[in-house]
Amino acid sequence: MSSTTSQRATRVVDRDADDNRVSLTLTGSFGAADVVEAMARARHVVERCRPGFGVVVDVRDCSWGDGALDALAEWEAVLRRAGACEVVRVGTGRAVENAAVAASDPEAAAQLLST
Repeated sequence: MSSTTSQRATRVVDRDADDNRVSLTLTGSFGAADVVEAMARARHVVERCRPGFGVVVDVRDCSWGDGALDALAEWEAVLRRAGACEVVRVGTGRAVENAAVAASDPEAAAQLLST
């Protein structure tokens, strides 16, 4: 996979201020540079959250290039150090192998954040 941003990689970042929760949905092909770009966009949303915020990173519809999952794991660790109560990665198989906390679907992730 190229180190340039893939045309097929998409990122959607949503914030629920009432629940103090951020949802990041990634779809398409992601290389490490794509992950870094997605996290830079999400950072601005996260900065508006109160300490103890929750994060759901949905990667069910992604394919991963070299270093992309490692870059994602590093960013999730940064979020925890920045005040996230938990960061839950949604997916299966390789997509969640190095996740600190994983769920198979968004509903299960929300349940983990509400406990």
